[in-house]
Amino acid sequence: MLKIIFYFWYVVGLILMLTIGVPDILSFSNGLFLVFFALYALTIEQKLGEKKAIIWTRAALIGVLTFTIEWIGVRTGFPFGEYNYSNTLGFLLDGVPITIATAWVGVLVSAVVISEYQSRWVRAIFVGLWALFLDLVLDPVAFAKEFWMWEHEGGFYYGIPLDNFIIWFILPALLSFVFPLRSISYSIRKEMMRLYQMMLLFFGILGIGQGMVIPLVIAIVGVILAEGVLRRDQSRQKQMV
Repeated sequence: MLKIIFYFWYVVGLILMLTIGVPDILSFSNGLFLVFFALYALTIEQKLGEKKAIIWTRAALIGVLTFTIEWIGVRTGFPFGEYNYSNTLGFLLDGVPITIATAWVGVLVSAVVISEYQSRWVRAIFVGLWALFLDLVLDPVAFAKEFWMWEHEGGFYYGIPLDNFIIWFILPALLSFVFPLRSISYSIRKEMMRLYQMMLLFFGILGIGQGMVIPLVIAIVGVILAEGVLRRDQSRQKQMV
């Protein structure tokens, strides 16, 4: 059911943003999209067999921690750079939308499940890279649509400071250590990879509406790389049968 809701929100939201925009009466849907993204990712993670209480407790801790880091970032400019949120993503709690915590949960859970898992350190590198890839597509589009505003122009990439992207690699990589090493079946990784690919394409396509070609190119490259990982996993699975 949750999968259907996410897909519906995804398609309708993309169509609205590419045409007439999101009407004021539906402004709440921007934040809900992030909530549904996180919930769907958690639903897929539950298929790994870990106790639900552990999964949801870990997600809550990640949400609180990342919200706190975002709050520090808005207040001090560290570690991401100087920025402020608009109310586009929903209710602001002392300057930070509550839904941003769910976005981080979705990013972390999806990146962990699709990453290599021979060791925690190898997995951490892949988690950081997958998260960074997504942010290279997401951040310029979100900035252009004023989900949040960077304070200084002339940043490293579409006005966004280099610090932001460094932290988008380091933070997910570090947070990956709170997840256990788990053997992940091809079918579960495939479902999570499709979710990740959809998020890449969502913001990549929106970027075209903002006159941004590079985010779309990065999104397409990311989708191709993700597909390559799936094909390799499928080949390995066949060899084991």
